[in-house]
Parts: sequence; structure tokens; C-alpha cells
Amino acid sequence: MGVEDLARADEVALAKLGYKQELKRSWGFFLNMGTSLGFIGYVSSVATLYTYAATTGGPQIMLIGWTAGGLYYWSAKLSPPEWGPWMAWLTGWFNICGMLVGGASTALIVSSLVASLIQMNNPDFVPSSGFMYGVGVAFAVLGGVLNSMGERFLRYATYLALIGIGTGVFVIGIPMLVMSPVKATAQETFGTFVDMTGWDNSAVVSQLGLLMPIWVFWGYDASAHLSEETLDSASTPARSIVIALGASQVLGYAFVLILNFTVPDIDGVLECSYAQPLVCAFEQATGGSQSVTMFLTIWMIFQFIWNIQTAQNGGSRALYAWARDGALPKFFHWVHPETKQPLRTVWFFTIISCVLLLANFGSSVAISAFSAFSTIGMNVAYALPTLCKLIWARNTFKQSAFNLGRLSIPINIIAVLWMFYVVAILCIPQLIPVTASTLNYSPVMLGGVFILITIYWYAGARKWFVGPKLHITLEEAEELEKEKYDQDMQKASALGVSV
Repeated sequence: MGVEDLARADEVALAKLGYKQELKRSWGFFLNMGTSLGFIGYVSSVATLYTYAATTGGPQIMLIGWTAGGLYYWSAKLSPPEWGPWMAWLTGWFNICGMLVGGASTALIVSSLVASLIQMNNPDFVPSSGFMYGVGVAFAVLGGVLNSMGERFLRYATYLALIGIGTGVFVIGIPMLVMSPVKATAQETFGTFVDMTGWDNSAVVSQLGLLMPIWVFWGYDASAHLSEETLDSASTPARSIVIALGASQVLGYAFVLILNFTVPDIDGVLECSYAQPLVCAFEQATGGSQSVTMFLTIWMIFQFIWNIQTAQNGGSRALYAWARDGALPKFFHWVHPETKQPLRTVWFFTIISCVLLLANFGSSVAISAFSAFSTIGMNVAYALPTLCKLIWARNTFKQSAFNLGRLSIPINIIAVLWMFYVVAILCIPQLIPVTASTLNYSPVMLGGVFILITIYWYAGARKWFVGPKLHITLEEAEELEKEKYDQDMQKASALGVSV
């Protein structure tokens, strides 16, 4: 089947779901998968919480504690009519809030890398909160600019992100393995347990340390958000999610293993004078080579740029769909006629990220709190549709060509239990004693978001939000299907094929 035929078939399938084709459909498997891989950003995700994990369990938890979308549409369709709108409301808002907070966390980390580059050449430089905020805003805006370009530019940018992120661990890992003057032993690499949290309880600390590996596996639903721009959308996004997750698990684990193997002096990293301690890990692993350390830091910055670009790409599509179904003002349901991009939601995502970055002025644990809440929000969004299926649609759920077969229900049960367990452990205070500057704000944010969206719901949204809307009539969908059938018949006749 050719590209035009696939696009036409996808348009008909979308019409049957009640939506008109408004975004340009030209993305294939690799671009779709690259968006999820970029959103996951295994290198940048590990870098974000490397020093956090080093103090909450250390190498042992990083390497032995690993494991890893569903969205509001699925929650609505897997629930009975009386529950569908509410479940969609909860799922959609938690998914979007998780993405927005995660985007801010990513921008904040890249600013610390830029500050570290300056400190390499000027040891007296001390980055202020204002400097960190300004650089974070600059990179968030850069992501907005990249996603405002035309559809063709965005495809090439995503190809570049796919290549860059896919090779990230090799570009960083090989110099570290070759140049490291001292290697950690197997016992040090896999068995070192570190507790700098103040808990003095290995069981609690080991759970807190799971934030880093859990954080790596977020945003993998980005492929689903791009399904309306993807060819063969009935199966491509599902395959993309599975492959992106598998690749991130293998490559991400390899990156953590290399870090722990080539950087035996964790205390030296934690006592680092740079704004981003990971740069000290690079310096230690390369035998103090400033040029190679700078190269690795710059390469890491590019990892974050690609992560920001793909995250904003997927997030803007989620906001666009959310506005289309009435949860956001109609103003945001708009596609630029020339670039074919939802520019208003692209910049809404960017602006909210810049506002959230202001939290860095108030708490020393803003990054870990953002990461924790982002992970919580995304896990709630992933768990709710699966929970809806288990409660209401276990016997009526229609499997597609890409399915889990008999393992579906057992996997669903395990997934729901795991995701809600993750939510619970990420609400635990990360540092003891708890003070205003070390408070884990993620449970406060979780409760605040839930209270706000619940108030919004009962204050009026329950009267007008009905979940996924029909934006095309059944007759129009049938007409599209008939047109496609007629085109297929004409092509078959021209080729002399009897049907």
C-alpha cells in the first residue's frame, strides 16, 4: 500500500472515531518512534537524577532496581457513559500536568550544564538563580521555535534527534571507558549502597532511589499523541512505543553501568564545585581532560535540546487534542495553515514551562520534586485507562491487531499495582529532617492538582465536558470511506486487477 493509500485509510479510520484530519499525515515508523525515544531521552533522564540517585541508594539501586500510553480518550472509551467524562477529565489533566512539569525540569537541568561549561574556564563564576532561570527559559523557547517550523523541518529535526539520542550512550560512554584511569570493581559497581538522605533506613532509601530509573520511562505515549500525523496509525504508534521503551531500557542501563564503572569516587562527584555534578563525573572518568570533558558536556546539552524538542512536540499535540474536545479554550484548537503545526499549543506549553521554572528560586529540591511529580502525573494518566479496562471493559474490550493476547489481563493488573505503588513512594519526603527548603513538594502538587481539577469539574465542567467529541458526522465518515473505496476500485481497474 502506497503512502497516499495509507494516509487515506488513516483519514477514514480517524473519521470513524469522530475527528477530521487537520494535521498533515506524513510521519513514518522511525519518526514516530523517534519522538517517543526523544521524549524518554534516556541519556538526559539519567543525567537529570544521577546525583540524586547517588545519595538515595547509590550504584546498587541504580543498577539493580530497574523496570518500567494511555490517555484520556482511552479512559473515556473504556468506561461506561456515566463515568467516561470524569475518567477522561482526570486522565487528561494529570497527563498534561505531568508533561508540563517534566518539561520545566529538563530546562532547569540544561541550564546547570551551561553554567558548568562557564565554570570550567572561570572557576570563580557562581551561577545565580536568575542565571539558571534565564538559561532555562532560553532553552524552553528554543524548543518552541524548533516546533514552530514547518512540518518538513520538524521531520528532519526529529530524524536528527533519533540519531543523536540513539548514539548518545556510545559517544559519551566510549571516551569514559577508554580514558578512565581507575575503574570500579564489580562489587563497587553493583554493591555500593549510599544513604545521604538522613532516613537511616535502607528499605526506605532504596525505594526513594527508584525515582531515577522510573523517571527514565516517562513520556513514551508521545507516539500516540502523533498518531494523527503518522501513516498506518492503527499499528505504528503501538510498535513505536514498545521499541522506544526497549531501546531506552537497554541503552539507559548501559549508560548507568558505564557511569558507575568509570566513576568510582562518588563522594568526589557529590562534592563537585560545578553547577552540574555530572560534569565532575565526566572529568573524573576522562582523567581530568578538560577538552574531552567539555565535549561530553556539550554533547549532553544537545541530548537535552533533542529531549526538549520532542517533548514539546508530543506535549503540544496532547494540548491540541485536549482543546479540540473542549477541556481547554477553543483558541488552542488551531493549526497554522502553512506550517501545519498547532502553534498556539506549542507556545502555551513553552510559556507554562517558563512559569514553572520560577520554582527554582524557592526550593533546593525543585528538580527532584518536578521529576517526582512529573512521574506521578504520567503514571496516574497511564494507570487510569488500564484500571477502567479492568473494572468495566475486561469482557467487552476489542483487541486490535497489535495486542497482548492472553497475557493482557495479568499484565494490566501488574501495571496498575506498580504504577500506584510508584505514586505512593514518590510522595515520601526525600530528605530528613524536613525543612521548608528540602520539603518534597510533589505530594503537595499532586493534591493541589487533584483538588483544582475536581473543583473545576463540579463548578461547571461536568455540565459541558463530555469527553471525546464527534467532530465529523457518521454520514461524513461513511462518505470518506466510500470515496476511498471508489479510488481503490479505479486503481485496481487501471491495473487490470479484478476485485
